[in-house]
Amino acid sequence: MKRVFGAFSILSLLALGCGRATTSTTVQLPPSEAAQIQTVSEVPARSANAQVQLVAAQANTATLKAKFVLKGNAPEREKIDGSRDPFCAALEILSDKMVIGSKGEIQNLALYLDARRTKADLPKIAVDDKQYTLDNKNCMFTPHVIAARPGQSILVTNSDETGHNANFNFFNNDAVNFLIPAGGNKEFELKSEEPAPIPVECNIHPWMKAYIIVTEHPFVGVTNEQGELTIENLPVGEVTFKVWHESAAGSIDEGTVGGKTEKWSRGRMEIELKAGVNDLGTIEIDAGMFE
Repeated sequence: MKRVFGAFSILSLLALGCGRATTSTTVQLPPSEAAQIQTVSEVPARSANAQVQLVAAQANTATLKAKFVLKGNAPEREKIDGSRDPFCAALEILSDKMVIGSKGEIQNLALYLDARRTKADLPKIAVDDKQYTLDNKNCMFTPHVIAARPGQSILVTNSDETGHNANFNFFNNDAVNFLIPAGGNKEFELKSEEPAPIPVECNIHPWMKAYIIVTEHPFVGVTNEQGELTIENLPVGEVTFKVWHESAAGSIDEGTVGGKTEKWSRGRMEIELKAGVNDLGTIEIDAGMFE
């Protein structure tokens, strides 16, 4: 089912670019973001006209916000037996496979754009050289879900006083499977997009698992402790998102939005985005959707 959401007008940004000739009129747009919008790259970057057009281009993008909560009883987090490793044995370790807040907030749920099914034209946003850190801490991987792009790198660190292993089960990237001694780190670069979220496992401590989502585009959101996510610089028009969580019993193909049940075929949510902020509000996912 496709939803159409109202948008918050940001004409005020355009107004800032009118009637003044100084560069201070356009500092509302961070240079790092402006430089990434290639659709206006033909305009001289240092001219006043170029700055105004960059603001206009930013005004024609969309921001998506949503909050995901569990409808029903939250499962208790499993207590992990780490007794085989003296360091882990001294810790109280709870499974992070399904983390639910006190008010049902779902953590580590991902919403990522399906480029093959999206009808809106995707802007070409240059890949920066950002490095993402995946730490082994308290005998768990942190963060639990990473979203990155080909050309960016992953730094695996170990804050624990025991050795760990990081096994990335890639399909399209080179195999990565190495030991990380206490206090050590290793880095590698992502080369290709992956067809689905990729599990990362520690073969020494089998309860340890994380996921990495590798897409050509940057339009991925992962819910925080409040169950909230935000995706910026999206195209205006009809966009398809994939709803994903590692504990889903198959695809998440149903949710309650504004008190009404919606069907998402194979976990794909179609949304008509308007320029500005598109707030989906609170989306309830039935507990029966999860294992």
